[in-house]
Amino acid sequence: MKKQLLAVVAITAVICASTVSGCSAKKKDSVDQNGKCVFPVSSYDETLAVAMGDVMPFYDDGVMNIYHLQDDKDGIYYHPISRLTTVDYVNYTDEGIALNYERTPNSVDAALGTGSFIKDKDGNYHCFYTGHNDNGQEEDVGLKFNEVIRHAKSTDGQKTWSKVEDFKLYGYENDFRDPYVYYDADENLYRMLVTTRDYGCGVIKSYSSASLDAGSGLDGWKDDGVFFKNDAGDYNMECPSYIEYNGFYYLAYSEQGDNRVTHYRYRTEKNGEWKKFSRDSIDSSGFYAGRLEKAGEDLYAFAWCAKLSGGSTGGFDWGGNLVVHKIKQMPDGELCAVMVPTVKDAFGTEVQYKKTNGEKIEDFSFGGEKFQSHCAEKLAKNITRISFGLNFGGTDGDCGITFGLDGKYDNRLGQGLIAFDSKNKSLTCYNSVSSVLRYGSPLASVAFEYEQDRDYSVEMIIEGEILTVYLDETVCLTARIANIGKKHFAFYSNGADVQMKGITFYE
Repeated sequence: MKKQLLAVVAITAVICASTVSGCSAKKKDSVDQNGKCVFPVSSYDETLAVAMGDVMPFYDDGVMNIYHLQDDKDGIYYHPISRLTTVDYVNYTDEGIALNYERTPNSVDAALGTGSFIKDKDGNYHCFYTGHNDNGQEEDVGLKFNEVIRHAKSTDGQKTWSKVEDFKLYGYENDFRDPYVYYDADENLYRMLVTTRDYGCGVIKSYSSASLDAGSGLDGWKDDGVFFKNDAGDYNMECPSYIEYNGFYYLAYSEQGDNRVTHYRYRTEKNGEWKKFSRDSIDSSGFYAGRLEKAGEDLYAFAWCAKLSGGSTGGFDWGGNLVVHKIKQMPDGELCAVMVPTVKDAFGTEVQYKKTNGEKIEDFSFGGEKFQSHCAEKLAKNITRISFGLNFGGTDGDCGITFGLDGKYDNRLGQGLIAFDSKNKSLTCYNSVSSVLRYGSPLASVAFEYEQDRDYSVEMIIEGEILTVYLDETVCLTARIANIGKKHFAFYSNGADVQMKGITFYE
């Protein structure tokens, strides 16, 4: 059954769940947001949110189909593939489970892993996905490996899916997953990229076939060898996607390592040398398993922001909420994440926030001599967009917004903050702040070098405990700071000579 997903608010310290926006008392100038949301979950069990994992976006006939792993687990049986659909990235429909795991101890589909979706020339839809069994190689189960590439097909417009039971494409070890299938028009072939390992190093292998209905035997998909070898370590490169866009060829993948971000590489010729920019990631560690997908002439990136492993102050765990960015391509091919225009438009009604002394919030100027902050009234439970400009008079210290203040406190930090750090050249989120001297370990961070006396634009969107900050349409950062709704927040400077200008709030 299709269900409309509603706006997300934080109802527990573990995950965001949706509720009707009129359930709680509104601010006097609050906007009725009519169930819109920015960071939807997968689905709901009654009112309890079901988290979303790896995203498999598929654009078809004006609709973005957001297939994804659902965080449903019972022992070795877990992660059905479910689907949301949207045309505007603020209204989402839950289309339900597309492919489910099988509760059979020796099934190759005891659990499902990431895959991809594609339509053939006859209008039929194909899904290539990962079958997984934690106990696959135990003697009483007897599978060749724990992971295998599987195939399913829909002939009724994605309403129902049938597994091709005899399709089992194995690699050479247990790490063999996350197939991404695309059509190579130059060679009239379908190609499949697969995350795996080769001689102890993470690689992405390539397979090819003239037909999506090819089998998995020797006369089926051809092994074309390594498509890309990890050039920055030996970690697995999860959830690859490959896109040609305006004369550039992009490979995106996520680092299953210490720095859990979505990286990308590019080519200027189809079979040319892979290159990277000095900043080679899309967003931060709050945006994981990101995939690129075109929608007409536009390019988007889709991923998920994880719930926190330690409640309000832990690191990122597995499963959470969808995050979508529009991708702006620079003239040299660099990719920059910006706010989706329909999201910006949907939350475009200006609302007034005041300082705790009753004055309207417009501009703040900090001299940089010491820590200072100006406390604002409580953050509404509505989705809130904040827009402002930054101009640094020097390159010392940091400034930003601190959240989760329990009272009307000036010159104090809350439980978390977003720091525009001119001294350490970064945009960083901290969610376990101890003092103005020690913020604790960063939850997420991206590199950014600030110049003196230059104006920077900032756009921030907040829904529940999740937020994304877009800085100068160049870098962005997605993070989660628990329990910030209906608490005070403040604009601060910690040793930074900075002006915050034109601060405006929207719902």
